[in-house]
Amino acid sequence: MRLSSFCVSYPKAASDELVDKMIDWFENDTTSKTMSPSRDTRKDIQKWVEVGTPLYKEIETVKRNYLNAYLKEFPYVYKGKRKLESEETKIQRTDPQGGGFHNFHSEISHFKNIRRVLVWTLYLNDIPEGEGETEFLLQRLKVQPEKGKMTIFPASFPWQHRGNPVHDRPKYISTGWWLFPKEGTMD
Repeated sequence: MRLSSFCVSYPKAASDELVDKMIDWFENDTTSKTMSPSRDTRKDIQKWVEVGTPLYKEIETVKRNYLNAYLKEFPYVYKGKRKLESEETKIQRTDPQGGGFHNFHSEISHFKNIRRVLVWTLYLNDIPEGEGETEFLLQRLKVQPEKGKMTIFPASFPWQHRGNPVHDRPKYISTGWWLFPKEGTMD
């Protein structure tokens, strides 16, 4: 089995109606936690969907359905009795001409994020071929953004990835992590 086998995309995982609702929420919400990193290596706008809201519940259903599909294909990812957790859902917009995070990175980089086991990304709009892909360094793989596509992959270092620049239009994604359940203290 090749490393690229663990990066799985599910076309049309989310309905057009849900995806459109997510973009509309992103563009019109004024009360959610919002970040706009502005540094040489990252420029985008991120908003967190409040846990328990109707929109959060709809997104959570899609996330859980495709986590279950992934775990059915790769049952050895997690064998615990408790469920993997996804504590937050963010939606972000990457604008053309300089937006985004284009450095290769993994999603586990220090103790604070060591519980991350899988990454999920839901693409909210179509991007022209040859731009805006999620590129995986060691797998030599590029995932083209397509409206409603869910991609799941491991969070650890062999899956170094980046978002490639967009030139034609903004790219919208919703993304986050599946986490190992919290353990008790290690006395």
